[in-house]
Amino acid sequence: MQDGLIKSVRDLLLSGMRSVRRRFAPKAISLYAPRASEADRRELAARISFYFGDAVRVRVQRGRLPTWLLFDGPLLLFCPPGAPRPLLSSRALGVFDVNFHTSPIEAWAWFDAEVYLNGAPDRSAARASYQAWKSRVAALHLDKAYAFGTGPSLAAASDRPWSDGIRIVCNTIVRDPELWRHIAPHAIVAADALYHFGPTEFARAFRADLLLRLRESPQVVFIYPDIFHSVVVRDLPIEPHRLIPIRKGASQTVHTCLADDFTLPGLGNVLNLMLLPVGCNLSKQVKLWGFDGRAPGDALFWANSSKHSYPELMETLQAAHPAFFDHFVPKDDPEAYVRAVHGDVLEYCLSQAEKDGWTFEMLHRSWTPTLERRRRAEGAGTAG
Repeated sequence: MQDGLIKSVRDLLLSGMRSVRRRFAPKAISLYAPRASEADRRELAARISFYFGDAVRVRVQRGRLPTWLLFDGPLLLFCPPGAPRPLLSSRALGVFDVNFHTSPIEAWAWFDAEVYLNGAPDRSAARASYQAWKSRVAALHLDKAYAFGTGPSLAAASDRPWSDGIRIVCNTIVRDPELWRHIAPHAIVAADALYHFGPTEFARAFRADLLLRLRESPQVVFIYPDIFHSVVVRDLPIEPHRLIPIRKGASQTVHTCLADDFTLPGLGNVLNLMLLPVGCNLSKQVKLWGFDGRAPGDALFWANSSKHSYPELMETLQAAHPAFFDHFVPKDDPEAYVRAVHGDVLEYCLSQAEKDGWTFEMLHRSWTPTLERRRRAEGAGTAG
């Protein structure tokens, strides 16, 4: 309890300092990149422009780092292994590791730094928009929620109707306008800093297609973690109430977090983080389609439906974020991430919800044991 109190006081003081700085000081960021190559310096300049805009002032630190930098905007680190680092290197103090060669989560660090500089979006406005949308959906009197992944089986979703339930789709389904119109979703979610919100050609293609789908479907809302809000409002110029940013909290359950305090769970992967929490918040019956899992022989995390992704642009992601792929899909254990997010963690989340009265049904075969155990024979199909 004492540690929690100390953390709360510290966070309150840091929040106050950041608030004062944002109000009275010109916006500035500091970059510490000792021994960075010229190519890396050019890439860093491009990423700073993407995440922060061209108006922000950038201080490039080449020598010893003064302590006062910790109180004067985010400090971006691009340190090679063994290079000296600030003594107090933590995100809470405004220090963010953005070295894409060595940090597997640098893509999230950029967004955290932007929020540190500019502040998070208004939670009360987001909650009001979500509740208004939820009320409109509830008025349809649909007793189940369908959550759609982007595995190979997604292509077969056009073979059956979905109008008897609430439809929640995710990310790169937007590439297929015909399937989008067939499913006629009520909401779309996306959650990945690399694949959906970053500066690569892959992420830009996703956002361009997302904007097209949202403009042709004026009742659909886009729900996403709030750290990505700056890119969303810049690249998706639609009605503000249709853009719903939600803060990621610490909950390890998927069925109560939105109702309890309007946060997303502290979990990884779009299924655990967004599709299940939103689906469970709308209905006690959640049915799943397009979650094929990682079949033997799949590359990277798992296979996606080629019509509903951008395989021709995958190299742009891998080139821009090499440490991410090296860490999460290691060559000696490529299934590590799948076990981490769709193994015991997912089983625990679903089991806890089931104890409280929710039901989950996998509508076709899946290579993910947790989901396959929840497939009924009459819903069987083929995976892969």
